[in-house]
Formats: sequence, structure tokens, C-alpha cells
Amino acid sequence: MQWYYSKNGTQLGPVEQHELLAKIAAGEVTTSDLVWREGLPDWVLCGQVQELRAPGGYGPLPPGVDPLSPYAPPTAVGPTVPYGPPVPSNGKATASMVLGIISTVFALCGCYGTIIAIPCGILAIVFGNQVKQAASIDPSLAGELGKVKAGIVTGWIGVGVSIVFTVGLVLLFGFAGHLK
Repeated sequence: MQWYYSKNGTQLGPVEQHELLAKIAAGEVTTSDLVWREGLPDWVLCGQVQELRAPGGYGPLPPGVDPLSPYAPPTAVGPTVPYGPPVPSNGKATASMVLGIISTVFALCGCYGTIIAIPCGILAIVFGNQVKQAASIDPSLAGELGKVKAGIVTGWIGVGVSIVFTVGLVLLFGFAGHLK
């Protein structure tokens, strides 16, 4: 098929379709240049002619691609989306989660662990609830609610286990003292 193309107001051609595709691939002919072939009613922009587009329809072939090759170069699946602005984080949410974990671990350690577990658990619960209140006002903090939930739950577990362990020890030693 014979094609004509216009470059800087000058009509060029005729060229075979594979030659025109090679010129497009080399950047000699751009999407804003006019082209015509027999069967077209008028000159049209090169970028509007489907048979001159790259596979996938994203424009002319990239430079260095053989237009006669049966292998198409990789093409974008869709429009790329740039990364959005960073999501604000709240240090108290992270502190709540970490303190809750520390509270649970030390509560499970036993005797002297309760000295660390109870204050850490209480702080985890307090910080977690503060962030929950802030998230109800500022929806951008909604991403922090997972940390908050983890902090509050593990904080309560740490405090609860520590209290049960302490009460158990007091009762055990209380009864042991009465048995003598």
C-alpha cells in the first residue's frame, strides 16, 4: 500500500507502509504529521490512523523497533498513576501498638514483669484511645486504626494477665502463710 506524508508543508512519498512505519519508528514522521493513502477522503494526522499505530494503540512505534517484526514490544496496560502524597502518621498509634506488645510480653514473663507490664499496658490503652478520637475528627488518620486496635487489645491483655497473676500470687502466699 502506497502512503504519502507531509513534513513541514512538503508532500513526500509515495512510500510503502513498512517504510512509513520505519520512519515513524525512527521519529522522522510524528503523530502530528499529515498522511494520506488511496481510500482516505482527506489528509489526516498520522496519530489518528489505526494501522500506523503501535500494537496496543498507544501511538507510533518506539524508536529502534522493527515494524515488520512479529514480536510487539511491551506496552503499558493502562495509564500510570503517580504516587499520592504521603499518608500522615501518628506517633501515638505506633507507641500504643509497641507498648501493648511490651505489656503482653512482660505480663507473660511473670513476677517482676508485672512491674513493667501494667504501666505499659495503661499507656497503650490511653494512647490508642487518643488516636481513635483524633481519627474521628481527621479522616486521614484512618490508616492508623489498625495499630491503635492492636495497641488497645494487647494493652488490655497485658494489664489483665498482670492483674490475674498478681492476685494469684497474693492469694497463693496468703494461703501459704495461714497453713504454717
